Amino acid sequence: MFCPKATYVLLYLLMGISCKPRQHTAPSMPDIGSLGNEVGHAIVIPSTLHGLATASGEKYDSTRYTGAHKTLPFGTKVLVTHTLNGKTVTVKIIDRGLAGSGQVIALSKAAALKLDTTKVISMPVRIHYQE
Repeated sequence: MFCPKATYVLLYLLMGISCKPRQHTAPSMPDIGSLGNEVGHAIVIPSTLHGLATASGEKYDSTRYTGAHKTLPFGTKVLVTHTLNGKTVTVKIIDRGLAGSGQVIALSKAAALKLDTTKVISMPVRIHYQE
């Protein structure tokens, strides 16, 4: 004998079991010590973003040595070496970003100037994570 009420209750219970929200765990951050060096291109963060909030909550200051990286924890210190002229700068990661392929870091204007990059918006770099 067909009982619509019992069918609805059974469907409801089955849906409740299959539609329970999944427990998601936060992705683990990389072990900085095991990453070593990363090679690619750095881009310069536009000065027009000066004063705006970053993903870390800090305001972007184009006069400080800061940068953006896809995965490194905020506050990580990174030694950036311009591979064409050998100049280096240490920056603090305060933001996320980087849409282009081959880009490994985005640098503040001050950091780019320290690397002697005044007229280009992309430069070949090697970055080394510091703890």
